[in-house]
Amino acid sequence: MKFPSFRKKKENTRAETQITVDEAKDFSFVQLDKSIHDTKFETKPTTYFKDAFKRFCKSKSSVTAAVILGVLIIMAAIVPYADGNSITQNNTLTRFLPPKWFDSYNGGFMDGTSYIEGATIDPETMLPAAEPGTGNLEYIEAGIMNGVEGITYREETYNNLSSTVTAYGHGGDATFYPNSYNTDLGFYSPTALFDLSVSNEFSYELDVEKCLDDSLSGDVIFAPYFFEVDGTTVTPLVALTDFSQDYSAKTFDISPLVREVLEESGRSETSIRGAVGFRTLGEVETRQTIFVTKASLTQNGVLNETISFDDATQMLGSTTNNWRVQGNGQANIHGSIVTVGDFVYDYYAAANSDDVWEGVTYSQVQDMVNRGWITYEWQNSTGAPGEFHLTELGETYSPIRSVISENYSSWNGATSQSLTVVRSRYRYYYYMGYTAECTPVKYFFGTNNQGQDFFKIVFSGLLTSLELGLLATIINVTIGLIWGSISGYFGGWIDLFMERITEILGGMPFVVLMTLIVLLLGSNFWTFLLALCLTGWIGVSSTTRSQFYRFKRREYVLASRTLGASDGRLIFRHILPNGVGTIVTSAVLMIPSVIFSEATISYILPGALAFQGGQSFGVTLSTAQDYIQNYPYMIVAASIVMIIIMICFNLFGNGLRDALNPSMKGAQD
Repeated sequence: MKFPSFRKKKENTRAETQITVDEAKDFSFVQLDKSIHDTKFETKPTTYFKDAFKRFCKSKSSVTAAVILGVLIIMAAIVPYADGNSITQNNTLTRFLPPKWFDSYNGGFMDGTSYIEGATIDPETMLPAAEPGTGNLEYIEAGIMNGVEGITYREETYNNLSSTVTAYGHGGDATFYPNSYNTDLGFYSPTALFDLSVSNEFSYELDVEKCLDDSLSGDVIFAPYFFEVDGTTVTPLVALTDFSQDYSAKTFDISPLVREVLEESGRSETSIRGAVGFRTLGEVETRQTIFVTKASLTQNGVLNETISFDDATQMLGSTTNNWRVQGNGQANIHGSIVTVGDFVYDYYAAANSDDVWEGVTYSQVQDMVNRGWITYEWQNSTGAPGEFHLTELGETYSPIRSVISENYSSWNGATSQSLTVVRSRYRYYYYMGYTAECTPVKYFFGTNNQGQDFFKIVFSGLLTSLELGLLATIINVTIGLIWGSISGYFGGWIDLFMERITEILGGMPFVVLMTLIVLLLGSNFWTFLLALCLTGWIGVSSTTRSQFYRFKRREYVLASRTLGASDGRLIFRHILPNGVGTIVTSAVLMIPSVIFSEATISYILPGALAFQGGQSFGVTLSTAQDYIQNYPYMIVAASIVMIIIMICFNLFGNGLRDALNPSMKGAQD
């Protein structure tokens, strides 16, 4: 059988593939004379930790958090020692100073000033006065920006006889009213001796508008009255007019009315001890109120100043000339006028100003003489001071700027001598050891209720808390790694037994455990550390155990076991490194967790934690909360540091977790 057509096609194909020598020159072997072999890696070999560090540095948020954490930790280590301001001594002159970051006025923002509204004004000096009995700091003229001219004055009315109204109020109406409905009530003046042979004129004015105001007083039935006083017994004797609702001003001569009553009862006295005032009758379902603006008693043409008043506020606030209530009722003030002022107050200008220092002892004066600050010649008599001189060194350091008087006193045969001087406050702080430098004070976080530097307090507490957290973390991580590794690696009855122990310890509430330890061992740094370590390792143990269950069945572990690797090598070389990222994250977050734990304990058990050398950060926060309403800057400053620490630890821990993950070794992204 022949296939002519197929052969012909094959020959044509072969002819088409033939090329000339000239065409072949266009093709050549580029590696014809070269040998092919393995080449060196162009990149250098890296270790596990170098690779982890590179991956960590690629996370900008983690690096930033690490830098901030480093700064805070360095500050916690340095500030308590570099800041020489005392946080153990109390200084009443620098209590509650606000934060000051700017020297010039900045509208009250971090410049040590505040806008004060409604400060009580002393009408004698027209300067702000501290409210008596409240313990508030007094505003002094040196701290008021622009002095008296910087105060905007206005008047406010008060309807309650408070200590402020008593001290600085004026005007208003004296009110008296029963404590219940349908009750008779008397309101009478201080006691006086009434000579009935002469005129005794009693005059009064009521606030008609308020007496007619139903919302204030109701339908008042009253009468001016004369009261007989026998020792401590006060008896209504005679009404000067009929009971009515006539609130117009009246004047009565008491003498004939009282003589008539005495004669009717067979009495012949020509004088009587008594008081004048008012009575209301409880004949209507209302708490009847009388508003007395002024009252006076003239005896034989002479004004009795003990009984008379034209300023109801001053009368009711007096301890000797005030009118009193007879019966189940009370007296009060209505519409008393108190002058108040609004102004910008520079707390640091006040704290650094000069003032009068009384009772400078002989030993203090001699101490300053020995320091080379001053010279002084004692006069050995009370009165004018001796010769005083500030040395060149004293111009900088001496708290005594001039001497006002010299004082001597004797007691039980001993004589003491002292000076009254003009004092430079900020130099006084340096002399007493409150500050490290003899310069006007300035506090970044302000001061607390004891006048101590809150910036140093915060970072001293942070240092204590970091030390506590670091020790607790090291101990808990060590115990947790060992416990979790053994439990997770061996499993079986060993795991079952160890887990039951963990559950028993974990079932004990931390607060109860902490309380028991404090009661048994007392409150200190090591007690709280023990409480943290008794159950703090359980979380690390649980995380480690779960990581071991996750990786111990992997192929590389089985291969290593087949090659004869020991249990220790399998645990620490092959399994644990794969789970270290999650474990490290838990360990890093344990430090802020310790701070939160101590803060919680300090809230629940105030005063339970006491660390030698200073309080912890959590206790600092707990103390600041007592002043959050009036001085919020303390809790805000401490809370900001707490927030930054928590966020940075979180980001830092997440970065470490990713960096230490062996499965990501060599990854570029």
